[in-house]
Amino acid sequence: MSDHRILAAIEQMEAWLADPAWDPDSEVLAQWTTEFQGALTQTGKGPGWSELAARAHAAGKLLETRLAGVIAARDQVRTQLEAQVRGDRALQGYQSSRA
Repeated sequence: MSDHRILAAIEQMEAWLADPAWDPDSEVLAQWTTEFQGALTQTGKGPGWSELAARAHAAGKLLETRLAGVIAARDQVRTQLEAQVRGDRALQGYQSSRA
């Protein structure tokens, strides 16, 4: 393999993505990205590079899919909370008018 740091970063991402309970954390992902980008700048792109690149791209696509699911879940919770706030306001208004 071309670079052990790149391989380690890809393997870490693959392990996270293989865990259905993994909840992406923005700080951890930012740290991972910094390490991965740093390793990319120092690699010689020798033998095995195309295999590493293919694995990295596949992991990236899986991460995008996972993040889309997390964002959709967040948006659903946000919508439910907003509906609850509107309902609470309506109930307060109703109670005020009955007094």
